[in-house]
Amino acid sequence: MHLSIISLLCAVAYGINRISGPNLKAVNFAGKIKRQKLNGSLIRDVEVDSESSCQFECVYEERCQSYNFGTVKGDSNKFKCQLSDSDRFAGFANFIEDKDFIYRGIKSACEEDSFQCGDHGICVPNYQDDSIQCQCKHGFTGKPCEPKSCSQLFQDGSNSSGLYTINPDGGKPIQVLCDMITDGGGWTVFQKRLDGSVDFYLKWESYKNGFGDLSGEFWLGNDNLHRLTAADHVMLRVDLEDFEGKITYAEYTNFGVADEADKYRLLIGGYKGTAGDSMTQHNNMGFSTNDQENDLDSSHCSQHFKGAWWYESCHHSNLNGLYLNGSHVSYADGVNWYSFRGYHYSLKRTEMKVRTKA
Repeated sequence: MHLSIISLLCAVAYGINRISGPNLKAVNFAGKIKRQKLNGSLIRDVEVDSESSCQFECVYEERCQSYNFGTVKGDSNKFKCQLSDSDRFAGFANFIEDKDFIYRGIKSACEEDSFQCGDHGICVPNYQDDSIQCQCKHGFTGKPCEPKSCSQLFQDGSNSSGLYTINPDGGKPIQVLCDMITDGGGWTVFQKRLDGSVDFYLKWESYKNGFGDLSGEFWLGNDNLHRLTAADHVMLRVDLEDFEGKITYAEYTNFGVADEADKYRLLIGGYKGTAGDSMTQHNNMGFSTNDQENDLDSSHCSQHFKGAWWYESCHHSNLNGLYLNGSHVSYADGVNWYSFRGYHYSLKRTEMKVRTKA
């Protein structure tokens, strides 16, 4: 008798220690879920006389994160108590229906709001600091789990071109224009010219952050472009149209843009297409604007050719140049793609877009 009392007191003392320690919240249980149980991750399976006894067993066991409580066939005074070192979030694949059990987990941030990770991720609680992590499906990232690219959206069944929200790297979400039609779809558009309604002869900060309107003309921003190309291996597609209705394109199987510290340096190669290669010359060049020149020419390419680009000395393409409505007398300061219409023709429409490589 005395030994039993001593054992009970020791157990209570242990429970109090766990309650008063850094795991204070770990002994608050979430609401019960009837007719469900968690398989696997079993610490031990014991018989108890009540659910409160099962709860006590879980409190006493430091590794316990949840328990299944169920009936024992043939004995109405005994119940099964299955302690688990996992929960229904981390072990979602093993959370099954069973009419003879109830499931109860330790209260966590996931229990309070299990949809914090969205439809494409699993909420994984950290019981030490009551925080959560999102275990995202492949192709998704962030909190909530968001698609990394238009390519991922396309794979998930979004086949209409338009505005979507993506998150390439778990940082701040980006609203983008997705092209779900061209060459199999899944393209994230980062540059668009179509009518000359937006001034593209702008300074470094404007190109860093992006400008324009996603429903019209725009530049998505060099910071965003770096994020898009750093998060995955991507390819570039450039669609071009002149004022006579001729449409052509260039694709590059290798495309990347460095961060601002490296002047958004361009890495490009692997041309194919019908427009001719007017980008490879710019490989390994930093980005230049009219207030920050990173080219190799003493005349300052951006100021001379009225654009912002990865100028060398100076360019074979200038798609952020002046919108000059077709043929122009001035030299190479329009929306030019040299191998398509030369230096004295400013194109009607351009789109630059990236897609994750298969």
